[in-house]
Amino acid sequence: MQKRITAVFIDPDIVIVDDRMTENWLSEITDSALNHLKITRSKSIEIAITNDQKMRELNLRHLGIDRTTDVLSFSNISPVDISLYSGEENDAAPGVIGEVVISSHQAKRQSDTKNISFLDEVAFLLAHGILHLLGYDHETENERIEMENLHRKTLYAMLGESSLHIEVDYLA
Repeated sequence: MQKRITAVFIDPDIVIVDDRMTENWLSEITDSALNHLKITRSKSIEIAITNDQKMRELNLRHLGIDRTTDVLSFSNISPVDISLYSGEENDAAPGVIGEVVISSHQAKRQSDTKNISFLDEVAFLLAHGILHLLGYDHETENERIEMENLHRKTLYAMLGESSLHIEVDYLA
């Protein structure tokens, strides 16, 4: 079976909140998420863990919002191309379907607020970002319900039963 290659960048300027957040751990939970979502093994994502300042710069540059955020997704595919990533291998589709960028600082603040572990929050944000890469959104009520349900199932694929205590509610 082909091994999925996930590129992970952890900014050397951040303080690692939990030593278990390693490139290997991030790759493993990403692989579990993409397998659950039926993304072919030849397709992967890039992950970057960075700080608030860099997230603020990215948010301003790409979305015109001058503040930090928790997660940003940059897709290499259009919604029309989503079908290329499941089922049969397709060499025409790019190997890297996009990048998910997470602010470690914001993840830590949110984990404290939600009273969950830092790793649970990172997994939550990663799953959220992956779903956005694949074209899911939560702008309308129907989209929100669909994405929340898929987010819960994806978190379960990533973390197993330990994910059941993580609330997935985009309105909160």
